[in-house]
Order: sequence, then structure tokens, then C-alpha cells
Amino acid sequence: MVEHLLTSLPGGQLGFLIVVTSSPSCSRFFLDFFELAFIIVPLLAPVADKLGIDLIWFGVLLGVNMQTSFMHPPFGFALFYLRSVAPGKEYVDKLTGKLTSPVTTGQIYWGAVPFVVIQVIMVAIVIGFPKLVTGNLEKSLGDPSKVQLTVPTEETPGEAQAPSKDDQGGDDLEKMFKSK
Repeated sequence: MVEHLLTSLPGGQLGFLIVVTSSPSCSRFFLDFFELAFIIVPLLAPVADKLGIDLIWFGVLLGVNMQTSFMHPPFGFALFYLRSVAPGKEYVDKLTGKLTSPVTTGQIYWGAVPFVVIQVIMVAIVIGFPKLVTGNLEKSLGDPSKVQLTVPTEETPGEAQAPSKDDQGGDDLEKMFKSK
């Protein structure tokens, strides 16, 4: 039912991409990256495949889109991490000796806004220039089935030998730790 709904959106691939980039945006207010990945990706990947969208590009697009959930209020993990290390009360700076005011949660949230905007711009860039993601996928450096690896079975003269256990090297860690 979800697949039929998403494949019948007006606009074809572009309409689907608009819905795909906007629906996680709303979900980020309530869910973090992992929940979004486990809920949204299984619903959207088959539809993207059916619409002929490159799944590698689509995965990168979803990753960039959902990455903003780490810094998106109110449940962004990066915001929680910053809140845990930011001063909650006034303190005297050890270097300058000046009284420094605390950092509020509101300041942290407003400080994240430019980074959320940068992520939204990145989503637009990935949609606008898909070759940034898939440009090097088409280039092949050779046929991997023709690669041969040969491992010598006997040591050839002049090759370095691995040190034996009986070597009296000056940096034998085993002896250093046994003597303590």
C-alpha cells in the first residue's frame, strides 16, 4: 500500500524525492538517525528501485538528509552532548580570570541552526548534482576476476626474515613485561 502510494505521486521521480526529503525532515523532530533508518529505508528503497533511481545515490541522499537528526532540536544527540559539556552555571575562566556566563539550551539550539541549514543545502546539492555521488562508480580500473595474488611458499635469498622468538632484540616487549 505504501509502495503504491509513493509510486503514484505526481511528478514521478522528482515528486518522490520531494516527499522523501520532506518526510524525514518532519520525523527528525521526534526520531533520531537510527530509528529513521530502520523505519524509513525499508519503506522507501523498493519504491526508489521501482522508479529507476540509483540506490547508491538514494542511500547517500537519505544519509545526508537523516544526518541532520544529530543536530536537529529537540532530540539531536549532538545537542545533548554539547549540553553535557557546556557550563550550566557561571564560572571564573582560569586563563582570563573573568566571570563567564552559563550556556543555555536555547543558545545551543540556535547555534545548531546554521549547521542544519548547511545540511539542507547539501541535500539540495546531492539532488541537483547526482554525479558528485555516482561519478566514480562507473569507472573501472580493470577486471577483478583477472587479479592474481601469488604467495611465495619458500623464502627467497635476500628477503627479510621475521624475528624469531630467541632473538635478543633490545625492544623485546615480552621480556619487559615479564620482568615486572
